[in-house]
Amino acid sequence: MSSICKIKPIALISAAFMALAAPGAPALAADDTDPQIAPCIEAVGTFLTKRDIKAEGKPDTVMRSLLSLTNGGHAFFTDSSEGGVLGYQPFSDGRGAWRCDSTANGSVRMTALIVDFTSPTTTDSDAKIARLDISAEISTDAGTISGKTTVRFVPLDGNPMDEAALGDPIEYLFSGMKIAMPE
Repeated sequence: MSSICKIKPIALISAAFMALAAPGAPALAADDTDPQIAPCIEAVGTFLTKRDIKAEGKPDTVMRSLLSLTNGGHAFFTDSSEGGVLGYQPFSDGRGAWRCDSTANGSVRMTALIVDFTSPTTTDSDAKIARLDISAEISTDAGTISGKTTVRFVPLDGNPMDEAALGDPIEYLFSGMKIAMPE
């Protein structure tokens, strides 16, 4: 039997499976929206954010990040300073959850809670869990975001959901824009 004959049944089975599965896929995706997120569905997407760090006697520093919000209530965070900055350990990407707090006149108020992990360094050998609490306003008309992030740490064996266990807060303001496909 030729190799073409051996492939045909597999190809036919694969094609049949894909044909049966494909019609339901879009409906499943649409039905996956968390009911708490539904009023803020226009906020779903990825935002390129920026924060300016100003320190006396030092040049201004710009930090960038990506904040992604899903229709299932998941939040993902990647930061340009993950490799570490003066005084802080390097850290991983963050993951967490977000919720829709309110909507009005093309504006969405949202809150996110994200956790990530720090990496030990020669000057700070204790890895930690970082908790980021983000509150922001998103203009769905303009495709912009602005808000405040509060970062607190617990030991690696600690509980980042235990408010009493969290260390002193570090706060910063940020702003950004929604990433959209060009037309």
